[in-house]
Amino acid sequence: MAEFKRGIRKTGMIEALAELATRPGWWRDVLHDKSLVIGVRDDYLNVYWRGQSIFKVEMKHERIIATTHPKYLLDPDLSGQVALDTETGAFALDGLDALIRIYVPGETLPKLKRAAGLFAGDEKAGVQAIVNANPNVVDVEIAFPAEPGSRSAPRIDIATFNETDAGVKLVFWEAKVLGNPELRTSGEKNVVKQIETYRARLAQDPGQVIDTYRTIAGNLVAIAGMSGGARTVAEPVRKVAEGAPLTLSSPPDVRLIVYGFDKDQRDGAWKKLLADNAEQLKDIEILARGNPGDIRL
Repeated sequence: MAEFKRGIRKTGMIEALAELATRPGWWRDVLHDKSLVIGVRDDYLNVYWRGQSIFKVEMKHERIIATTHPKYLLDPDLSGQVALDTETGAFALDGLDALIRIYVPGETLPKLKRAAGLFAGDEKAGVQAIVNANPNVVDVEIAFPAEPGSRSAPRIDIATFNETDAGVKLVFWEAKVLGNPELRTSGEKNVVKQIETYRARLAQDPGQVIDTYRTIAGNLVAIAGMSGGARTVAEPVRKVAEGAPLTLSSPPDVRLIVYGFDKDQRDGAWKKLLADNAEQLKDIEILARGNPGDIRL
């Protein structure tokens, strides 16, 4: 596997973030908003809302730099109509300032979330609900490096630390709404092939994966520590950060979450899918709940 490298290792970055957290501003707002998911990447962070990265945070020239996509800066408080000149095709935008241009502590972050939420589908909104309900989640939107000669970068949804008698186990989860066509077990792109790919990639260098998540555990503890008590970490995360054993089973433990259905759909479409694909799904542990917020990993 191409190098699976994550974690904040850059000298001074954690300290710079901690100093920034002492002042009113975007980073303090992020830390105090527990609904936001902070994903640790390779010497940078992504701040997610419903699967949308509303901030990329990195350190350049010994300064913390944050960037966002322009689409999240469209002011959601805009109202009224914009005239269209039916002769020229021009919209009457003179005097209309549609973008948020200044970050105001305590005011701007909710606007960015509202704008980002417009781009999130049901599946990503469900993943957000799952993550918010499970403090043992340590990573989201986990992209594996593309293999040499390939442009494909497989991406799994969630990683958790689960306590066992032997220590802490690393578990990965693929999340699907019931209506996702990838739940089929035939064709070029299906959930069985996806999970087989994840297992194969993780098994190529399990030591590298474990080292990466040890670093991430320490980063998450440090980030929680700079939040003034607003953020906490689950006990397995703290234990790994303090040196407890972290294991990745062989084959790697990759499970499936299915959600987004009512009772009739559960008793109809979901049970039929399970029955029709029992042989193909037999080696995959599946956790299914109608409401993603009820899922416990």
